[in-house]
Amino acid sequence: MVRQFDVVIIGAGISGLYALHRFRQLGMSVRVVDAAQDVGGTWYWNRYPGARFDSESYSYQYSFSRELIDEWNWSEHFAGQPEIERYLQYVADKFDLRRDIDFGARVRSVVYDQDSARWTVHTENGLELGARYVVAATGFLSAHQMPDIAGLDSFAGVSTHTARWPKAGIELRGKRVGVIGSGATAVQVIQTIAPEVGHLSVFQHSPNWCTALRNRPIDADTQRELKARAYEIFDQCNQTYAGFIHQLDMRPASDFSREERFRFYEALHAHGGFALWLANYADVFRKREIAQEVSEFLAAKIRERVKDPAIAEKLIPKDHLFSTKRPPGETNYFEAYNHPHVELVDLRETPIDRIAPQGVITRHGEETRLHELDVLIYATGFRAVTGELMRMDIVGEGGLTLKDKWADGPKTNLGVQFAGFPNFFAILGPHNPAAFCNITRCAENNVDWVVNCIQYLQQHGYTSIQPEPAAEEAWTQRCYDSVKGLLFGEITDSWFFGYHNPGGDHGRYLIFTEGVPAYRRIFADVAASGYAGFTMR
Repeated sequence: MVRQFDVVIIGAGISGLYALHRFRQLGMSVRVVDAAQDVGGTWYWNRYPGARFDSESYSYQYSFSRELIDEWNWSEHFAGQPEIERYLQYVADKFDLRRDIDFGARVRSVVYDQDSARWTVHTENGLELGARYVVAATGFLSAHQMPDIAGLDSFAGVSTHTARWPKAGIELRGKRVGVIGSGATAVQVIQTIAPEVGHLSVFQHSPNWCTALRNRPIDADTQRELKARAYEIFDQCNQTYAGFIHQLDMRPASDFSREERFRFYEALHAHGGFALWLANYADVFRKREIAQEVSEFLAAKIRERVKDPAIAEKLIPKDHLFSTKRPPGETNYFEAYNHPHVELVDLRETPIDRIAPQGVITRHGEETRLHELDVLIYATGFRAVTGELMRMDIVGEGGLTLKDKWADGPKTNLGVQFAGFPNFFAILGPHNPAAFCNITRCAENNVDWVVNCIQYLQQHGYTSIQPEPAAEEAWTQRCYDSVKGLLFGEITDSWFFGYHNPGGDHGRYLIFTEGVPAYRRIFADVAASGYAGFTMR
């Protein structure tokens, strides 16, 4: 039997919970489905050691309830996963959200019926939900992926992807542990487990530029101040390029001497978080010489902190400049390599040949080496931005599948809708600024736009909305153009271009890079125009 609702939301994370709350306020019937066993989304699945915010906690929290802000106390400037998960559970309890959520319900297909102008959502556990509107609140780093390595299933020890870390945990103390990966997740895991394991083998292909997190507890006085300034902080975030508390310095870097610039970098580095990335001279994103200078600054820091000069050089990126990728935040990551039981395996010199029952086998020329392990951790990332959408079988008008539509790369209008898929909305899909964004700030903005759009349809007697193909082409091209003149555009092997994604979006720029304020203005202008660029029936 198909249960009927006004709206079905896919995902019970940051976006899905807020969307559920907003649609309820309109008096609409809503059902949320999620593959997890509880709320949290990213913060349910990613419970690996060291998982935490790279946004300041008080800037990441929801803004929609003054009461919620007053009631919840963040213990740290960059909260860890257990605390974040507790926060989202608290939100679900406070607003009684779970009664409208089906857990353990991974979506298999979403199919549109043109005669009824309604969608049917099918889940792998047998649920069938009908709806006028479907909202995909599936996140942009949700679809985890395993590496393409021979023998992946042969390992006899304990193995897991970081995004599927078991809730019961894994005993690591004194064990021989391997970590494959060197991105943000790997940095968090490595710096956390290094002191306790018996031996740690880090299998690194390409190092990343990291920023110092500078995490610390929030004392009582600061807590009161942050609560009092909460909406000032939210407003500040909405006016910055990436939705964080950090504002880019628009003054030409060339107006300052090299000595002055390096003192500035030092101050930003000491501040911590994304300050070095997002409060730096805006020229760091446009001018190679400035990005090179900041890279030199960080390389010197790495050389100071890592005792073995040869290891330090392996930890310094040579294939990209600082600012061209979202940098991992670290606390004592580089010091981890000073432990005698921590080994860095450079996969450019000795690539992985295969996984064996006893561990990982690397190859150097004709010689192979077995790295014996008890635990193998895959910090190998996600099919970014499009992953969860492409995993589902989404079928629109005339039997058109989203996989076929996006065979040569995603096409969207405003990053929220796709032509041929009426009343289907994505919150953090391709072609919006989410990849750079302080997620809750972007998620609330996007959810509000979608909810207000649907409210407009109801008030004006419309039953469906979808993009005009010409508007979709124009927006997609605008996203491609938004990276021109920025150093981001030169690093086509990053997930901003879908580099790690199997399928058609490889090489297509997936992000809107004009910034959060520009995106908010565009959203507002389109809504004020009566949703120009969209067809309503």
